[in-house]
Amino acid sequence: MENEKGKIKLAILSFSILLMGIIGIAGGLSVIGKHFSNLPQTSIQLLISLPCILIIVFSFLVGKVQEYVSKKKLVVFGILCFIIGGTVPAFISSFSVILVLRAILGVGIGIMQPLSSALVVEYFEGDECSKVMGQQVAAQMLGCAVMVLLGGYLAVVGWQAIFYLHLLAVISFIIVLVCLPDTKPIRNTAAEGAPAGKVKLTGAAYGWVITMFLFFISGQIFSVFISFFVASQGLGTPAQAGQTLMFFALGGFLMGLVFGKLTTSAKNLTLSIGLILLGISYLMMAYAPNIAVVYAGSLVCGLAFSIVMPCIIVGASQSVDAFSAPMAISVVLCSQNLAQFVSPYIATPIAIAMGGDVNRSAYIFAAALGLAMGVAAVFWGIAKDRKQQHLAA
Repeated sequence: MENEKGKIKLAILSFSILLMGIIGIAGGLSVIGKHFSNLPQTSIQLLISLPCILIIVFSFLVGKVQEYVSKKKLVVFGILCFIIGGTVPAFISSFSVILVLRAILGVGIGIMQPLSSALVVEYFEGDECSKVMGQQVAAQMLGCAVMVLLGGYLAVVGWQAIFYLHLLAVISFIIVLVCLPDTKPIRNTAAEGAPAGKVKLTGAAYGWVITMFLFFISGQIFSVFISFFVASQGLGTPAQAGQTLMFFALGGFLMGLVFGKLTTSAKNLTLSIGLILLGISYLMMAYAPNIAVVYAGSLVCGLAFSIVMPCIIVGASQSVDAFSAPMAISVVLCSQNLAQFVSPYIATPIAIAMGGDVNRSAYIFAAALGLAMGVAAVFWGIAKDRKQQHLAA
């Protein structure tokens, strides 16, 4: 049994490394922007934000489709979309066609993203579930670190070479085929005797949806603006901008390994710790005198992500019954990706209105939002802990 669980965990972690693949090219956006110099900065940023629209649609659809199609088949299809949509732009010179392919990449991630969390909830329980969820986020960050590091250096070779980093998904494809069991979908199981459930989302579940949306309005600003921020402040090269994302991923990876221990000690205050760290990280970067401080801020930002994301996903899954958990996770992730798409369009006009360099102002806005959410989460966490202590008494 433990050996089987180990194989399942390996399969989940192997494709979880792809889930932040959208920002793999973030460190090279300025290089891509120079090639397509006739396009505004917001158009270049579509390479990251457009896939989020497809992720929104397909992460929601997967919540329903997985009732009829096995999770393994869906994951395999998602990885194939990732490979095709991610790699083929290396051979394309039309920006419009590249956007279409990035949309296909979004389809792949949109399929895999909710399934990675749903599989954890399905096969693991209690503290083990929180531990594996943290490891899953650590895997995402590890994949992000590898991809942004490769992307930063491939961008030096040429703007098209950066897209080769998506070939990493071939390894995930093989591991999933070998290690992930092809279990029957929920509806088929119900048809053989178990009563079919009905999806019901609670008010608490929608609260987690809103929390994820606001978190990613702030959180997405890091990856979308970092390349332009480093360039506009004269802090480093495109390769160094890519390295900031590597430090971000390193922080996330390290926190993911100890997330289970943090939740055990901090309990319901865990979320507030992550949100406050997010705000602090943006302030560190916004006022950084050199690239080293940007690296440090990126590391702290990664720590914050690996605290907040599993908190929200686990919270959403626990706010509903077991049958509704996959759909709750899907809706939360839809909210995440909607926020990732609209974030630049919210942050940019606010940053312009604030005055000064737009990229620095965007980071200050992100810091303010993160800190405000953190303060609110402190009060929520204290109230939640008191309620649980009262019920236990």
